[in-house]
Amino acid sequence: MPTKKPQAPLIALVGRTNVGKSTLFNRLTHRRKALVAPTPGLTRDRREEEVRRDGLFFRVADTGGLEFDSSVPLSTEIARQVDAALAEASVIWFVVDAAAGLTPLDEEIHRWLLRRGKPMLVIANKSDHTRRREETAEFFSLGAAEIYPLSAIHGRGVDDALEATANVIPSMRVEDSGAGAAGTPSLPTIRVALIGRPNVGKSSLVNAILGEARMIVSDLPGTTREPVDSQVEFGARQFTLIDTAGLRRKARTVDPIEKLGAITSIGALERCDVAVLVLDAEQGIADQDAKIASYILDQRRGIVIALNKWDAVENDGVRAQRVSEAAEDKLRFLDFATTLRTSARTGIGIKQLFQEVQKAYEHFTREVQTADLNRVIEAVSVHHAPPSKGRSATRILYGTQVSSRPPVFRFFCNHLEKMSPAYTRYFADQLRYHFDLSGTPIDIQWRNKDKNPRKPPNPKVAAGRGGPR
Repeated sequence: MPTKKPQAPLIALVGRTNVGKSTLFNRLTHRRKALVAPTPGLTRDRREEEVRRDGLFFRVADTGGLEFDSSVPLSTEIARQVDAALAEASVIWFVVDAAAGLTPLDEEIHRWLLRRGKPMLVIANKSDHTRRREETAEFFSLGAAEIYPLSAIHGRGVDDALEATANVIPSMRVEDSGAGAAGTPSLPTIRVALIGRPNVGKSSLVNAILGEARMIVSDLPGTTREPVDSQVEFGARQFTLIDTAGLRRKARTVDPIEKLGAITSIGALERCDVAVLVLDAEQGIADQDAKIASYILDQRRGIVIALNKWDAVENDGVRAQRVSEAAEDKLRFLDFATTLRTSARTGIGIKQLFQEVQKAYEHFTREVQTADLNRVIEAVSVHHAPPSKGRSATRILYGTQVSSRPPVFRFFCNHLEKMSPAYTRYFADQLRYHFDLSGTPIDIQWRNKDKNPRKPPNPKVAAGRGGPR
């Protein structure tokens, strides 16, 4: 089973809503992974990222805004996530809003954090001007020996806070701890995005893989609002799991935050190697599942299909068969992808999921030797020659692989106009069969023997399908 990778020291960003924790997270990681908006409670799950900066190596965790009010949706679950981050943290950055000043909720959160017994820095964010930096003196009433004013938006003061943190946690310094070497995998990390409709069990699958309640799971649609990365090790490989917000039909997405979450989910596809399309076996297969599958195909990523919540139907043979047939029918354009039966509750298919993801990644990045490719061209052409042009036979002269991620092949022929979409699909089938390219789209480019850069009649057929052998 997968295990979590060795971890660097962790800085936990904690505070009430809208103090700028996500903006600070983005500043520290140099990425715009966390959504930032003036909407209270935007961040719900905790997310972590490794950071290498100025001789320091550490992790930073962004957490949801604390409320301590049971009437606020998911406030209890958010507090539980914060508590889990604190249990793992080496140091706490208690983030307050210098523009708003000290509030009673800040004081309550500070008392709550003191009971954890962890080193803590008071970070006065939004100290964008000199006068405001001077006004942070009121936060000394919390009893802190030092207040660290900074501006997450502009980056001022961040290095000072990091230096003070490294003085408290010397293992953050790479030269002292060797943490950077320990955290560097020998093989590339495989980035895996779990994507699907709301409430199909993406977060539950991530939690089952990690063996902890890392993601908030609720029956409320849209519980996950933004992509959350988690690091896990399976065998000798490191994986980054990207949990994404559920994708509804556009007509049903009216909340601006949900729309922003949908955009970031599509963005997660752009940075992943393999996408796991999560389906809901209990609720059945919907047209939206096919639409989401088309997003993955458009991004040209490796694909594995997870028919989740299988434990709800596995004991009903008729229902199970109906669900399987519906998935096969609606996703027939992905018949080159492996479909697994999974359950976050019982653990069904979790190990197989990692095996299939790794296989899809290997095929997604595969490079075929030119000599092997041309031997297959000859055999395939003899078995089923392309359509001729009058009395002149159409011949595929030679081919080469021009890139991977996914594999792209370029073939030269004497009659480009005769390379129909049907023959291109047949050729893709044969390449997939001979070179074991399941789980990845493949692209085929036809060129005239004079290397005329004209495109094939229908470039969309390049996705390829499983079929005749």
